[in-house]
Amino acid sequence: MERKNFLRTFALVAATGPMIIDGCKKDSATKSTTSTTGTTTSTTTSASSGCVVTPTETEGPYPYVGGEATNPLNRVDVTDGQTGVPLSITFLVVNTNDNCNVVSDARVDIWHCNKDGYYSGYANQPGLLGSKSYVGETWLRGYELSDSNGAAKFTTIYPGWYGGRATHIHIEVYVNSVMKKTSQVTFLETISDVVHVSTLYAAHGVNPVRNASDSVFGDSATDLANEIMTLVGSVSAGYAGTYTIGLAL
Repeated sequence: MERKNFLRTFALVAATGPMIIDGCKKDSATKSTTSTTGTTTSTTTSASSGCVVTPTETEGPYPYVGGEATNPLNRVDVTDGQTGVPLSITFLVVNTNDNCNVVSDARVDIWHCNKDGYYSGYANQPGLLGSKSYVGETWLRGYELSDSNGAAKFTTIYPGWYGGRATHIHIEVYVNSVMKKTSQVTFLETISDVVHVSTLYAAHGVNPVRNASDSVFGDSATDLANEIMTLVGSVSAGYAGTYTIGLAL
């Protein structure tokens, strides 16, 4: 599938079937305040919604089998044959304890469901198409190291959804092989709703779970405002966006 490159940096705006229930509470882990953990460059940048620490959330279901730390899938394009609306995303890693200067060589892991609401690598998943098993498959998951500008880029497809959760992407960030952040990001429903009634997603339709009522995003309006990735583009051309991950290093 030909993909458009719309990668830009944008300020994050404060946002106003069978069931699979993700972790229903925020992770209890506290935000890291460890110093001297990574390489911070002298280049300054603005965080998605100011220089703020990205909210910590539950890891959720279906990380890489064996744990994200052992994930060997170092790649930009994680689609691996999955069809859907093209999505190009850049995660910008910054140090909130250093004026949001960018952090290079941070490992950013992502994973998310396909257009039908299933994850790769796991068996017996209930969903729109009945129980499905994708053991041994690795689509829609992988990791990148942030470059000298703090950017880790991925080419993927717009996530579908499964019962009980708002549309989302899981992220974990490691600095010097130590996990510093587990979180999730979502999108404005004005975009998700359009994608989810487009041709490839139409059988599933609009996700009835709104961000504000989601078990993960919805328990804090302040956190939700910092967990939305703003996108540009269209269903026909694909979407692109940037999300800043603020780490207190």
